[in-house]
Amino acid sequence: MTERRGKQQRGIATQTALIEASARVFARMEYDTAKLKDISEEAGISLGSLYFHFGNKDDIASAVLDEQQTRMKTVLSAVAEAPHEHALAQLLSLIDEMAALIARDAMVQAGIRLLNSLPDELQARGYGDYVSWQEITQEIIVAGIADGSVTSPRPAEELAEILNEVFVGAQVMSGMRDAWASLPDRITRVRPLLLELFAPTGTR
Repeated sequence: MTERRGKQQRGIATQTALIEASARVFARMEYDTAKLKDISEEAGISLGSLYFHFGNKDDIASAVLDEQQTRMKTVLSAVAEAPHEHALAQLLSLIDEMAALIARDAMVQAGIRLLNSLPDELQARGYGDYVSWQEITQEIIVAGIADGSVTSPRPAEELAEILNEVFVGAQVMSGMRDAWASLPDRITRVRPLLLELFAPTGTR
């Protein structure tokens, strides 16, 4: 039993090392030009071991995307569980924390970079995650309308779409300029505009 547990733990450690190495490789190279050999060398793990854990490059790219989403959902859970004065405060906290995560986390950055170069079927899956995040923000906005913190006459779906367009726009700009280092500052700068969007001055 102890030996089996040790093998399982080593297997998990190897998978983790390969996923982290993949993130670093995909951060440097386009998906099409990156090779499994590049990943195995980055991880310091044999190519045979890589094939044992991941059958092909699509599989390991999927694992990077899964890990990216796990880390993003961890932030979502932390924000959801933290006390907030109202739903609008929760929404603003969520985008602040998400911006901070993207700015500091290489795995999340690799997942974002991958979306621009993946095969169509994987790219569609990645973009589906953006749809899910829009649905989550829309749910929080609906809660804000119910508790009175969101007073805009615009429909919740439209507000969620605008919010995500602003966030993704800031994400793209910061990604091009400084590898997302400036994303938290960019989100802070647009906060007054977001407040005016969700709770126009005349409705507060």
